[in-house]
Amino acid sequence: SGLPESIIAAACARSGQRVLHVDSRNYYGGNWASFSFSGLLSWIKENQQKTDVSEDESEDWRKLILEDEEAIPLCRKDKTIQHVEDFCFGDQDSAADVEEAGALPKLPVFGASAAEEASPASGDECPAEESTFLVTQGPGPGSDAETPPESGSAPSTAPDESTPELGPTGAAPSETSAQEPKKVTYAQIVREGRRFNIDLVSKLLYSRGLLIDLLIKSNVSRYAEFKNATRILAFREGKVEQVPCSRADVFNSKQLTMVEKRMLMKFLTFCLDYEQHPEEYQDYEGSTFAQFLQTRKLTPSLQHFILHSIAMVSETECSTLEGLQATKKFLQCLGRYGNTPFLFPLYGQGEIPQCFCR
Repeated sequence: SGLPESIIAAACARSGQRVLHVDSRNYYGGNWASFSFSGLLSWIKENQQKTDVSEDESEDWRKLILEDEEAIPLCRKDKTIQHVEDFCFGDQDSAADVEEAGALPKLPVFGASAAEEASPASGDECPAEESTFLVTQGPGPGSDAETPPESGSAPSTAPDESTPELGPTGAAPSETSAQEPKKVTYAQIVREGRRFNIDLVSKLLYSRGLLIDLLIKSNVSRYAEFKNATRILAFREGKVEQVPCSRADVFNSKQLTMVEKRMLMKFLTFCLDYEQHPEEYQDYEGSTFAQFLQTRKLTPSLQHFILHSIAMVSETECSTLEGLQATKKFLQCLGRYGNTPFLFPLYGQGEIPQCFCR
C-alpha cells in the first residue's frame, strides 16, 4: 500500500475493477508511512533486525502448490532500508514504564509491534498547533498536492512545552528567560508521542500540480485534511530568518533594505514571465542558476533566499533554466490556499496512500 500502488489500486477501482490490497505490514503507506513516536521506534527496531523468514521455516506451504502453479515469496524485509541507527540527545531518563497518552489499547497483531497499527488517520487526539512552517538549508521538496486546507491545524513537530528547545537559538519562554531553558526528557517525548507524527518521506505538496489535480478530480481529497504551510524559514549564518514570499511579505520584511526589496520584486516579476525575455538569460544557459543569480546584482542574502528557499535547487548542479522554472512554479502556487505555495496533510504524508486505498 505504498503511494504508487495505492494510486494504481484507486484507478482500477474507479474503472470498475475489484481490488484486493495485500500488505505484509500492519500499517498503510509502505515507505511513505507516517508514525507516532512509538510507531517510529517499532519501525526502527524492525529494520535493525538482520534476518528475515528463512526458506526452511516456510516449507509447509510448498506442499500446497499445484503442478501448474508458481509461488512468489514476499520478503518482509525492505532491502532499500539499510544501516538504521537511532540516537537520543535528550536526558536519558528511563521511559520503560511510561505510556503514550491517548494511545489505543495494544492488540495482538502479526509481525511488527501493535504501536504501529495506530494510523495517523485515527489520531483524533492530535492537538492543534498554530502553524506549520518549513526550514530550509539547501535543496528542498519537489512534489505536487490537494484541496483548500481545513480550518484545523497542523501536527505539532514536538510537544508544545518543548518547542522553545527545538529551535536553533534554544530560547526559553519570555517569563522564564532569566532561568535555564526547560529540558525535554525522553520519557516526556514518549508520553507526548501522539502529539506529533513523523514521516518516513517528508515532502511538501505544491498547491498547483498533477497530484493536486488528481486528488481533486478523484474526490480522494475528501478523505483527508490539509494544512497550509504558513511561512518558510531559512537557516543562514547561524540564524533562522523568514523568507519573504509574497509581495506583502517583501514590503513588510524588516530584514531587507528598501534597495533589496526592489531588487527582489524586480527579479521575481521577471521570473513569472521569463520565457518572454530570452535575451535576459540565454547567455547563461550553460551556467548554473547560482552563477546566473550573481550576474543579477542581487545581494548574497537575496541569492540565498532565491536559491535555497524559493527555487529550492542545488547550488552546483541546477542549470539557469531549471532554476527559473522552479522559481516560476513556486510563484504560481502562491496564494491559492495561503501565503506560501505548500500544503501538508494534517496527520502526515502517510495519509495520502490511505486516502487512495479507501
